[in-house]
Amino acid sequence: MTKRAEFSLKTKQAAYQRAGGRCECGCERTFGKHPKERPEYHHRVEAILEGGNDLDNCWCIRADCHAAITANVSAPRAAKVRREDKRQTGLTRPKRKIPGRRFNGEPIYPERN
Repeated sequence: MTKRAEFSLKTKQAAYQRAGGRCECGCERTFGKHPKERPEYHHRVEAILEGGNDLDNCWCIRADCHAAITANVSAPRAAKVRREDKRQTGLTRPKRKIPGRRFNGEPIYPERN
């Protein structure tokens, strides 16, 4: 797992120039002065998934788009990777089975005669 690092100033400037004043997430909205409209820089491939800090991995997107992408895509993906890493390294216990009739082979409903 790699440690998260920020983009360099040079990479951010190049990404902003590439964007041409429009959000690169696909919404094509322009950047503005409102805090939700200011440009932010997002890793296309997260650092936890071995994404680098180069220009190809940098998206220049609006702050509101960045918050939505992070909450709905990036954070769940990173959480899943962390869970799988813990499971593979044996840091989590296997879930215990709940005792009951379903697990001991008995039928759920007894046969009616």
